[in-house]
This record gives sequence, structure tokens and C-alpha cells, in this order.
Amino acid sequence: MKIDYPFNFEKIKATFLKRINRFVVKIKIKEKEELAYLPNPGRLWELLLPGKSLLVFKNKNTSKLPYTILACEKDSNYILLHTHLTNKIIKKLIEEERIHFWKDYKVLREEARFDSSRFDLILENKRTFRKLVLEIKTCTLFGKEIAMFPDAETKRGTGHILKLAELGEKNLKGGILFVIMNPEIKYFLPAYHIDYQFSKVLIEAKDKIEIRAIALKWDESFTYVKEVKELQIPFDFLGKIEDKGIYLLVFKIKNKEKLKIGNLGERIFKKGFYVYVGSAMNSLSKRINRHLRKNKKLKWHIDYLLQKGENLKAIPIRSFEKRECEIAKELSLISQKIIPDFGASDCKCNSHLFYFSYNPLEKEEFQKLIIEYRIDKINHVFTKN
Repeated sequence: MKIDYPFNFEKIKATFLKRINRFVVKIKIKEKEELAYLPNPGRLWELLLPGKSLLVFKNKNTSKLPYTILACEKDSNYILLHTHLTNKIIKKLIEEERIHFWKDYKVLREEARFDSSRFDLILENKRTFRKLVLEIKTCTLFGKEIAMFPDAETKRGTGHILKLAELGEKNLKGGILFVIMNPEIKYFLPAYHIDYQFSKVLIEAKDKIEIRAIALKWDESFTYVKEVKELQIPFDFLGKIEDKGIYLLVFKIKNKEKLKIGNLGERIFKKGFYVYVGSAMNSLSKRINRHLRKNKKLKWHIDYLLQKGENLKAIPIRSFEKRECEIAKELSLISQKIIPDFGASDCKCNSHLFYFSYNPLEKEEFQKLIIEYRIDKINHVFTKN
């Protein structure tokens, strides 16, 4: 099915059940379970939660999967997940002169290749004929007022920025546009918690390329964009970011285990999921990489337990403040069990390790906690007005 913007085609309401792999999800339409294509390789942890409402459309009978995901409901808005369509939307908005800072430009070409890189659009100023090579990124990660990109590490995205910065040597201007699918957002930042390298490269390129961010508001039927709003990018704040802060380790213990944990002695750990809270106010990346290594000298309580851990996920939260005890307190309120004295020998907390019988990454309350500390708690730094 060829999809054009505006989306004048039938949209079907569905319910998200499970992500099978990066591009296939299980959904429910009415009472029937179906498989659907997900045209978005992002993590989407905070969006694709069991029970979430989706908009899908039917594929041709020749397709292996009967449906394709278009959008996911978040609060009072639908968020476009079909990232392949973002370019078509932006192209149309530019042609209609609805993106005010590029109202003097026209779309010259789509999917242009420079050396080994491909970029989404080439724009041309209708008066000066100056060309702008544009890369478009769809942003689905946001809190109350702040959006961030990416939601997973992107070496490809980092490479795009470096290539765009080089275009100045060829008498071309490079640009990157972040498109946020939430009209309530006011600020955009690179997701320095998630991809520190991407963020540093983007900040360093701010004087070499044009960096813009917009938020889109859709009509009630999710057919066309009603409003386009430019977002602020607080580069002064971003220039102060350092590789330090706190982290969560989420992992699974497959079977009941009896382990000796350093000076804590022997402990019994039930099968299930565990979340550990730690901090590294020098090099956060280095500390996390150490935890991810299988072979290391056993030093901290968590080192002993991770020997039996599976599916380890690290969630960095870069911060100027050491907030591990604050997060530990909040985790104690949503976890099913606190593991006494674990990882808390140098503070007054009962523990820094928490037990869940289910995967906490699939629960909205856990995702909200991550968003709160990664995004919402930095609001006050640059939103004083």
C-alpha cells in the first residue's frame, strides 16, 4: 500500500500486546490477535507498553504481515511511529511554507547521496539559490515539556552529523531537523543520557550546521498536521553536560540462586527481575562498561549477583547531582521486594537492589520514573520563565 500525506486512508484502532522483534509486533484488533509491521527500529520503551492504543492500517494481501503500525497513543495525543513517513510530511509542510524558518526554500531533491551517506532532502533558497542538505529525525522520546533524540544509541546518526558538518568545505550547508510528535513540547535536547557521543558531536557541530526542532499537532482523525511549532534548543545548558551521574541495571535471574555476596555473606535470590541503583560521579560510561563485562574482579555487591544475571540492560542518567538514594527511595515504592543492605554500605538507604516478579521495563510506572529523572527533573535548569 502506497502511503501519502495527508493520511486519507482508513485507520484501524488496535491494542499493543508484545514486541516480537525490532520490526514485528503482536496486536489485538477487537478480540483477534494479529501480527503487524513496525516501521521504527527505536527502543520505544515508554510507548510500546502492553495495553497501549495503536492506529494501524491494512497491508496488501501479498504482504507477510496483515497490518502496519502508524501511531501509538500517549497521554491525549497519537504519536507517529511510522518514521518512513516523516520525510513526506516535512516535504509537504515546506512546500506549503508552513515551516516559517524555511519559507523561502523549496524542495529540490529527495534522498540525495553524498559519498557514502544518504540525506533526506536537498532544499534550495528561492532567492539566493543557496542549497541546504537536510537530514530529518523523528523524535518519540519526551517528558512534559522536553523532547530528546535518540531513544537508543545511533552510530549512523552520529555519522550523519559529521558528514553534514563537512559539507561547508564543498560550499554547501548541512542541516538537521528533529520532528517531535507532541504539540505540548517546548524544548529539544539531544539524549545525552542515552547516546553521549551523538550528543557531544551535535553540540560541537552547532556552528557548522543548521540545527532545528519542531513539534507537530495533528487533527483528531490523525490525517493532517494542524500546527507546527518551533522548539528551543538550550545549547548553553548542553555545553555543561559531563559524563557523570547515576545508573540503573535491570537484569533477570533465571533460577533461584544461593550466592555469597562479599561481606554480606550468603543470600538467597528468587528467580525474577532485579533493578540495581548505582552512581559514578567521575566516568559514568566507564563504570557501566565495567558492569557489562563478564570477566572482572569482584569488588562490589552487584558484581557477585551479576555473575548469574541475564539480559542485562544499563540505564544511564547523567546528572550534576548524586541522586542514587533519591531514586532508590522511589524504586522501593514500586518494587515488590527490597533486598536488605545490598549496595548501600556507604549511605543510609535500606538497599539499592529491588525485586520484581515481572519485567519492570514493560511497566508504565517504571518508565515514568526513568523519564522523570532523565527529562522532567532538568526542566528547572533552563525553564525559569
